[in-house]
Amino acid sequence: MVCSHATMARSDGPERRRKGRLRLPQTVRVRPSDPQRHDFDEILPTVNTSRDSVYFATKNEFYKEGMRVFVTYPYSDGPGSLNREYLGKVVRVEDLGNGRRGIAVEFLMPLYLGGKETLK
Repeated sequence: MVCSHATMARSDGPERRRKGRLRLPQTVRVRPSDPQRHDFDEILPTVNTSRDSVYFATKNEFYKEGMRVFVTYPYSDGPGSLNREYLGKVVRVEDLGNGRRGIAVEFLMPLYLGGKETLK
């Protein structure tokens, strides 16, 4: 399901988010947890983040609500970088116009390899 700004009128109800949002762009790496269906590997800046979710814009058309993804956040390819990887679920897909889509991903659980964060 893709939502557009026109169909997503702001509700006057209470805020549903559990955590505050940080509007400082940070780099994330996103890959599907099932590469048999769609195989992509994107490194993108976030639009906003919270402790348990990220929101980013992409031209990738493969994202669908409910899709499971691996998210590395924050991501850096520098030597010795500590990158935390999470299993996430796409909870919202918005049409931003000009072929761009806004993707909201909720972190379901951290993934640890050997009991530590992923080292690059």
